[in-house]
Amino acid sequence: MLTLKILIAAYILLRISAFLGMRVGLLDSPDTRKRHAGDVPVTGGIGIFLTLMFGTFVLGIAPYTYPMLLIACALFVISVYDDVRQISASARLLLQYVSGLLLALFGGIVILNVGNLLALGNIPLLMLSVPLTALAVAGLTNAYNMVDGIDGLAASTLGLPLLVLYLLAMQAGHPMASALLLILLPVMVFLLFNLGVGNVLLPKMFLGDAGSVVLGFLVTASLIYFSQQEEPLIQPVTALWLVTLPLMDMLATMLRRHRYGRSLIAADRSHLHHTLIDRGMGSRWTLLLLVVYAAVCAVLGLLLELIPAYGSLFCYLLLFCGHCSFVLRAGAPKG
Repeated sequence: MLTLKILIAAYILLRISAFLGMRVGLLDSPDTRKRHAGDVPVTGGIGIFLTLMFGTFVLGIAPYTYPMLLIACALFVISVYDDVRQISASARLLLQYVSGLLLALFGGIVILNVGNLLALGNIPLLMLSVPLTALAVAGLTNAYNMVDGIDGLAASTLGLPLLVLYLLAMQAGHPMASALLLILLPVMVFLLFNLGVGNVLLPKMFLGDAGSVVLGFLVTASLIYFSQQEEPLIQPVTALWLVTLPLMDMLATMLRRHRYGRSLIAADRSHLHHTLIDRGMGSRWTLLLLVVYAAVCAVLGLLLELIPAYGSLFCYLLLFCGHCSFVLRAGAPKG
């Protein structure tokens, strides 16, 4: 019954947000980098966030911590402003870092231990806990914002770690499983709008910064929360595997831009999905390939929990080298 209520609320609020986006002109227009057809509302994130508020205050689903939810609300308001007025990439990155600092200092969610990554036992972060938590939030939130380049990709890669964590939480009987479900289900409903044919019932819409940034923040908070408890659902290193695609895409894209003298944070067509499309692969096949890639990495990360964390990290670094090698061989970025 709870699932049905969230699904219905998500559909109604997303449908309303699409209508309002068209009415107020909160739209994304095609250009040389964005090759979608026609003006599309960028209000998916607004509908998802309103669903989160409905679930929290009407259905009574408690968040991980209420200070975390307050930080997400502030981030949402600023991100909606970004969708309307377009703040600079550097200001957006600073905002994400500050939200990470607040999450660690006041939100009650902080990286205290990264596990046995160096074969020397568990590594407590001590005084580095707060700045590294902020760096993790800024880095991964920015990664999700950057990967939002073709229909369905950002939402799919946002939903994947949430789905894995939800299944693990349900298996463990974790009390915060419902909080994960409240984030996951609106993302799944949004995919119907984002990937649909764009009819009256499911008008096409994009996430916008209010979606990719706020959901990136919530996914990062979820990974930290469930990996830092006394009985964690996942090892800290496994969190990297659950976000392989956005994280590696961001780092490899920045390396490619640096190699060819481009700005590290200015938008262009240097992402992996752009590279595949520019090589002749259709956008839907590109989406399918990348989602399968992300899912395989997530499963591999879970399987690697059977070995020490340093072994999992070594495998991850090997994959990262291969990912970067493929991207760098694509040549200078376009756009």
